[in-house]
Amino acid sequence: MIHKDVIVVGGGIAGLTAALSLAHRGRDVLLIEKNEHCGGLMSSFERDGFRFEAGARALVNAGLVRPLIKEFDLDIEILPNPITLGVEDRLLRIDGEQSLHLYADVLKDLYPESKDEVDRIIQAIQKIIEDMKVFYGVDNPLFTKEKKNLLTVAPSVVARMIRSIRTMYRISRMNTPFEDHLDVLSANQSLKDLIGQHFFRRTPVFFALSYFALYNDYVYPKGGVGALMQRLVEAVEARGGGIRHNTEIRAVDAQNKLLTDSTGNEYQYSKLIWAADLKALYSMTSDESIAKHAVGTFRAWKQALLAHKGAESVFSVFLAADLPPEFFHEKASGHVFYTPNRRGLGTVHTTELQALLQRWDSVQKEELYEWLERFCRYNTFEISIPVLRDPDAAPPRKTGIVISTLFDYVLTSRIRARGWYAEFKEKMEELFIMTLSATIYPNLKDRVLFSFSASPWSIYERVGSSEGSIVGWSFEEKIPVVTSMFNMGSSVKTALPDVYAAGKWVYSPAGGPTAIMTGRIAAKRCK
Repeated sequence: MIHKDVIVVGGGIAGLTAALSLAHRGRDVLLIEKNEHCGGLMSSFERDGFRFEAGARALVNAGLVRPLIKEFDLDIEILPNPITLGVEDRLLRIDGEQSLHLYADVLKDLYPESKDEVDRIIQAIQKIIEDMKVFYGVDNPLFTKEKKNLLTVAPSVVARMIRSIRTMYRISRMNTPFEDHLDVLSANQSLKDLIGQHFFRRTPVFFALSYFALYNDYVYPKGGVGALMQRLVEAVEARGGGIRHNTEIRAVDAQNKLLTDSTGNEYQYSKLIWAADLKALYSMTSDESIAKHAVGTFRAWKQALLAHKGAESVFSVFLAADLPPEFFHEKASGHVFYTPNRRGLGTVHTTELQALLQRWDSVQKEELYEWLERFCRYNTFEISIPVLRDPDAAPPRKTGIVISTLFDYVLTSRIRARGWYAEFKEKMEELFIMTLSATIYPNLKDRVLFSFSASPWSIYERVGSSEGSIVGWSFEEKIPVVTSMFNMGSSVKTALPDVYAAGKWVYSPAGGPTAIMTGRIAAKRCK
């Protein structure tokens, strides 16, 4: 049996942040990761000399990533990650807030009958951006080396706290779904689709409409997002922390503070940080391992969590093209949000999808493929081209591309059950490539060297994320975890003694910055 002061389960950005924070303080910490490599939804891989991101295509700094790198002296270069917004043949490279006015011009050109509505939407975006600047553009002073000197850091901490509290109060009043907010501002469904269809359904309005400010806050680690994860791994080990890969925890005995992995190995802990799927923690902890007086509380937490689902997942196509990076650079930057048709999805991904699922047993493959064709034709794609940010990401005169869009996990699961999964993935690859080849990247289909894809089921299998979710809980129903910025410090609490949780499942809305912050908070709780 292995005995450790603190055990961290899950080697994504949250778990690595927690483990590094503890190891840096000299704590006896062990991180347990079920896969061969750490990183989770922030990882990179190579195929035939082309580097791809397996999860997040870039990182949002949000006043956290750069300070994290600086605090722990991580040896990694951070590169710019310029964003392009595109609709049909209109492509706008985002360069500061002034680009918002250019974006308004694009929208008015696309929808001349809705100019006043465009103005109202842009004004709403500007107002929210002013509030969210507090979070997106300022380094968090609690994540800098200067925090060791109270006199030095106190003024910036106090100033940030005052600004943050004021801002958190305002945005807490804008927690309604962005769809409802846009309905008040515009009656043009295509316009509303164009602005919002690449967000998860029912995303809070303050988060969705602040995204224009976030575009300027993206960064890209040289060597890929996975390179930063590897630097974190190295930093943990350099400070005496342990990391066990290929180790999957299967049982938690909360009363005896004992973990058991899939091969029967046992691990004793004093404190536990669960940075993996939160449903898994409660599913693998039996009532028998809970003290009698705490069973009721544990069952209530477990029931609440297991009754809810994760947000939509993504379908991604990875391809290599026999085209030089210059071909793509002439069109747009290396990170693009592109909508090939101004019509927008309308009800394709909502009521039509639900109708399809409700009568699934009678749905024929041809009908499914017809729906998929419309889904791809009117959707919004996130396109990532690593070599346009880092020249080492592809062989000379060639380019690797990742193309993604939101996709439903339930539909994917039912396709698998019908035995259509392999053919479905090939069809999606074909549709993605044909759509972009007919629009933003002419004749791309004729220059593809190879392609492959990952579905929501792929994400579920690889990282064990419920419903293949990449941002935690769905916004379509009451969220079973902390959603208030005023209460973020308590988000890491669990119903188990001396067990804390971190990552995208403990606070909503979630993302990389949330994972880093909760990893740090959980580590601080393990005194």
